[in-house]
Amino acid sequence: MIQDRFDLALIALVAAAIADFLDGFVARMLKVESVFGNFMDSMADVISFGLFPSLWWYFTLSESLSVLWASGLASLLFACALLRLVRFSVYESKSIHFEGLPTPAMALFVVLITQTELFDQMAYFTPVWFERAAVVLTLLFSGWMVSKFPAVSLKFKDYTFKKNALRYLVIVSAIIGFILLREELVLVLLPTYAVSSLLIKR
Repeated sequence: MIQDRFDLALIALVAAAIADFLDGFVARMLKVESVFGNFMDSMADVISFGLFPSLWWYFTLSESLSVLWASGLASLLFACALLRLVRFSVYESKSIHFEGLPTPAMALFVVLITQTELFDQMAYFTPVWFERAAVVLTLLFSGWMVSKFPAVSLKFKDYTFKKNALRYLVIVSAIIGFILLREELVLVLLPTYAVSSLLIKR
């Protein structure tokens, strides 16, 4: 059902991520920053990177798990995404990287993971391990979002390699992964992003 619209959904998600990446820059450049704009930005983030991936997670999991399990895991994901967005809006961070997994990254990981052949085969051939994997992934993304564990930010202040080595590592792995693996790129991108985040100096 939901898989039939994967291409359009992924395009919409990427477009939302690009808009989220550029909106603050454009607002500052045009000198049109406002409280209303910040509020609308937060609301857009809740829908694009909270509600959307949670519903996607629910509909995908409900094809193999019970409605109770699927709704519970999706609800946890949404609740933690909401908490992450509220914390990001209320508390200012002086770090050049994120504190906790950013919701756009979570949304992209969730959508791409559900399209991998490994995920499909696990759901069909090993339902018990599929259930366990669904729980582990939900706890991983949810816990990382609300934790203070750092995550690489892809926003550049300059383009020197020394200051942006981790950013370039994530971007290059994403490009290579997409060229070689297409939807399976998440199998390279997620571990690379996690390892890069581990290398952040606190």
